[in-house]
Amino acid sequence: MGEANQRLVDLAHEIKAIAASAEHERRRRLWADVVNLRTTRPVVNAYLYEDVWAAEMAGDTIRSIDPFTREIEIRLAFKVWRAKHFHDDCPIEPAIRIEAARTRKAPMWGLEMEVERAGEGGAYKEVPLIREYRDIERLRAPRYEIDPAETARLVERAQTLTGGVLPVVVKTDELHWGPFEYAVRLRGINNLLLDVYDAPEFVHRLMSAITDGMVSYEKEREAAGGVSTDVSAFGHVPYDEVPKGLSHSLKGMWAYVHAQSAASLSPEMYAEFIHPYNCRLASLVGKVYYHGCEDLSKKCRTIKTLPNLRLFHISPWTPPEPVISEMGTGFAYEVHSHPTNVVLGDGLDGIKSELERREAAARGTSHVLTLADIETFAGHFDRVAYWADAAQEAAAS
Repeated sequence: MGEANQRLVDLAHEIKAIAASAEHERRRRLWADVVNLRTTRPVVNAYLYEDVWAAEMAGDTIRSIDPFTREIEIRLAFKVWRAKHFHDDCPIEPAIRIEAARTRKAPMWGLEMEVERAGEGGAYKEVPLIREYRDIERLRAPRYEIDPAETARLVERAQTLTGGVLPVVVKTDELHWGPFEYAVRLRGINNLLLDVYDAPEFVHRLMSAITDGMVSYEKEREAAGGVSTDVSAFGHVPYDEVPKGLSHSLKGMWAYVHAQSAASLSPEMYAEFIHPYNCRLASLVGKVYYHGCEDLSKKCRTIKTLPNLRLFHISPWTPPEPVISEMGTGFAYEVHSHPTNVVLGDGLDGIKSELERREAAARGTSHVLTLADIETFAGHFDRVAYWADAAQEAAAS
């Protein structure tokens, strides 16, 4: 099936060599120690997006034209560039990740998404699919639908292109781990904000139906051998130890649990309408990363009881002190710097002072100094690089 692409083979060899280096072994040990609460020495992580790098920094170095080959080249080239030019603690991932081939033809929840547009190329909005309460009867649980033969062909093609130097990991999961976000997509946030007052039983019924569907999907995926924990599924935890015998088990993986569209719900409403359903999903897996860009300093009292919670996101809009006071040292924390301040703020002193202040608040806990959500470098990648250097200084202090 075709011939090896020498550019991709060379990149794969570079990645393999970097992954085997003492430096990246140190990084893997540090990550495993932090997320397993064995050290309070912070780890530094900038979750950079490869598509932003490809659009703004790769220039003409990406040579492939065929879409599948180009996608692999971008991923491999980004890894090598990152390892050589960015000084955080993210270990290189010695694998090629591709998407599984899907066979899905019907809408995931049995309802076809509708969109209203203001005109050609203009604004648009999604039309809620559950317009009346009785529409919930039309919901159908999502099924795990993968084309094994086509997926195997894609794996073989990726291996051929790269000379078989690196293993190929197939991403199979179509769902995220936030049932409320599906409720928003199906019912609409404006409707739901009224429903929690006017029809709370309906909200519980909707959340229960969605969660039932997500649980059955994940169990079906596991039974089909579709769960892989060889590498992390998201950049917030780029490495962890996989418990022996759980490499194809939900109990061996991390889940990214969230409910950010519920930001406007009170802590009491969050505890009633969101948390029980997130708990059902969290109980399926080995470890949970909880993410929310909103201020979670009051809701963390509830979220800390999430089964298998290990890493809690402290966003730029969340003060670290009340969270850590409430939750204690039984969790690791992701202490996030403000990406806009880093890329477009007043100066380097501001970047450093924010880092030092937030790191000091988390001192004595297992934590990650993180920078993420950078949708553009805006010509200021030097400021992002400075953040990593300043974070390393703060971590070592």
